[in-house]
Amino acid sequence: MARVSPVEGEDRVSELPDEILVSMLSRLTLREAVGTSVLSKRWRYVWTCISVLNFHANDIYLPRYGDMNNYSKWVSGVLAQHRSPNVDEFSVCYNLDAKHSSHIDQWIKFALSNRVHKIELHLSTIWSWPSPNRCYTFPNRLLGLSAFGLRLNNSLNVCVGFKSLKTLSLKAVDVGDEAIEYFLSNCPLLERLSLHLVFALRNIKVVGPSLLLRRLEVVSCLRVESIVICDTNLVSFTYDGYTKLRMVLKNAPQLVELQILRLTVFHWKRERFSAYMLPELKNLEQFVLVVDRWSGASLLGYLAMIKNWPNLQRFVLQLSSRQLIHEHDEEGEGAREDLREAARYCHPCLKKVEIAGYCNTCDFELFKQIIKNAVKLEKIIIDALANPDPDRDSKSKNEEEYKEISLEQLLKTKLPPRVELVML
Repeated sequence: MARVSPVEGEDRVSELPDEILVSMLSRLTLREAVGTSVLSKRWRYVWTCISVLNFHANDIYLPRYGDMNNYSKWVSGVLAQHRSPNVDEFSVCYNLDAKHSSHIDQWIKFALSNRVHKIELHLSTIWSWPSPNRCYTFPNRLLGLSAFGLRLNNSLNVCVGFKSLKTLSLKAVDVGDEAIEYFLSNCPLLERLSLHLVFALRNIKVVGPSLLLRRLEVVSCLRVESIVICDTNLVSFTYDGYTKLRMVLKNAPQLVELQILRLTVFHWKRERFSAYMLPELKNLEQFVLVVDRWSGASLLGYLAMIKNWPNLQRFVLQLSSRQLIHEHDEEGEGAREDLREAARYCHPCLKKVEIAGYCNTCDFELFKQIIKNAVKLEKIIIDALANPDPDRDSKSKNEEEYKEISLEQLLKTKLPPRVELVML
């Protein structure tokens, strides 16, 4: 076959089938994909069939906030030209509030009508904290629910658009308890649910072995009062919140990753000690705990929390204290004895322990217990200067001294040869 020169015909890439060209464009940013329409007549409408629609402000050089009207026009304009019957990913990432509800409602309808697999509605960036009274509210009518969460009579066919949904991520989007229950009950393929800054939530229930849900994130949903996870196949659960809530974890045999990113323990009072203990999770492999630590609170309590997890392999404890911890016993001898007893449990699979923010010699008892009871321990990492005090300049010398003393004490314990100690 004679070679066709660029002068005689189109380039070879343009001769590829539409399916291949669409697949290529789906790997570009949306702005780059739309830009290919000016290459030639052959390319003019190829981008309209892409299945990945990620509307990120950086793609069209919009500011991250403040230009809501132009952003809305951009999204609506692209969707008006889109031709593909299927959408794999649909992502909106911009500061939008209730004033733009009509546009956002239409975008969601578009995604659902195209059998979307992944929906991300991130209507607040890290540069802005949304006002609960101005947040966009997910339209209950799309779920066949009334504004009060009651099922409507004409809702039999409403859930068809949710049958293909695998990932749902909502940030600064208000949905109530009834809507979350609807998603879990009517999205048979839903594997990941992420809820950030959802202020209407009160009670979250993930219950039943029929659910396919594997990953659940609940972050900064400040009004949540309870989370119940029971009889599920959940693999990963992340919770970050300042409120005191009732958390139930029961019969989750596949849960291997647990992150609690905001826990405040003022003191391990004996009468409240059992309230902080987490349930038995036989297959849990990784636990990340971020805590607000106050003067006098023992680190032994956090080691005691993991006593019911025989398969735990990695334990990460991040301390966000803003003060040096001094050595005084405000918890009382009863609580201290409970802590010591709970911390004596063997951790047969624990291989790696990471502690950030450790800055006090009085916490040395924690490491003695870890070294004694973690028979397969391979590595201890201590980042003494993580999460420093705002007045770090005036305290840096003291912190360095604490770090050196801590290291010296650890060395005196005669770590087994298999254990590597890393001081950051």
